[in-house]
Amino acid sequence: MRWSVSASIRASNSCFRVPRWNSSAREDSRFRGSAPASRSHAAPRCIGSRWARESNRPAMSSPNSCATSPPDTPETEMHSADATSTSGAGRLASTDPTITVIKPITGWPTLGLRELWRHRELVWVFATRDVRVRYKQRVVGMGWAILQPLLTMAIFSVLFGRMMKVPSNGVPYPLFALCGLVAWTYFVHGTTKSTIILANNRDLLTKVRFPRLALPFGTLVGGLVDFVIGFGLLLIALAWFGVSPGWNLLALPAAVGLLIMTTVTSSLWLSATNVRHRDVENALPFFTQVLLFLSPIAYPATLVPDAWRWLYAVNPMSTVISVFRFALLGDDAALHPAWFVSVAVAILGCWSGLLYFRRQEDRFADAV
Repeated sequence: MRWSVSASIRASNSCFRVPRWNSSAREDSRFRGSAPASRSHAAPRCIGSRWARESNRPAMSSPNSCATSPPDTPETEMHSADATSTSGAGRLASTDPTITVIKPITGWPTLGLRELWRHRELVWVFATRDVRVRYKQRVVGMGWAILQPLLTMAIFSVLFGRMMKVPSNGVPYPLFALCGLVAWTYFVHGTTKSTIILANNRDLLTKVRFPRLALPFGTLVGGLVDFVIGFGLLLIALAWFGVSPGWNLLALPAAVGLLIMTTVTSSLWLSATNVRHRDVENALPFFTQVLLFLSPIAYPATLVPDAWRWLYAVNPMSTVISVFRFALLGDDAALHPAWFVSVAVAILGCWSGLLYFRRQEDRFADAV
């Protein structure tokens, strides 16, 4: 019986073609490098075959396949899935698959912050993607992070500072307005972008398993780029008007922390709700415009009567902006004992927002 092999057999480091096979000892020794073999061992032997190393299937013992040893030797027995196979290049790894079981969340879930920390690289990927997309194909580029607060400051200075003569507690009005706009811009950007981030990433939600919190948190981290640029602009304005912060600057970390906590609260609640009710993203511009005038950006908080300050403090942004001005401008007139109401609202809102988001995230793939 004569075997005819026409296919090319690729080895790990070289590729050669097997010639027409016959039963002569001379032809057999060209491949085996040993004494002539019997007809039962006439199949060619491919040592270190790449297919045998990379495939999860065991090597076949047919004449047209690449086996690791002759078919009737103990080396080429068909092994089970949890066994290892041996080739001329070395021992193969086990083919036993790893099974991951994903169970639905029952009851009230945890906050998910530990899982989010384990996937912090993914949060950074989403943040960098948000920054690149935001300034892609822009002539000015990241200069918009400077132009937007500057243009808004100019409008407020003319409208409220010159025409309406709004008091600024002894601080130049452009600097007074810019100090509030830097914090407000980050809040609006984080809330607006996070509200639509889940609905705009439908393919990721339906096809990839990852912590859903990474999407809104990635947007908030990306927004810190604009905040840092705007804060640098504010420092330049402080030097321009000759205002130097004193010991009050120690309150700045508290103001930044309260700002981030407030933005996280609105982002989590609105993004999780917008997946099922798309009216949220349509009503959001009106909501932010109303909240702009309910926050002491264009006017000082001292214009609000004391009887209403406790209700006014339910909006955490009122305390955020007042503390910003106290830390950078030394304006302590806007501080009020009702500030702890804003802190309590921000902490409670952030905690409940995390629970609500985690409770709803198993329904995102079906509702998006």
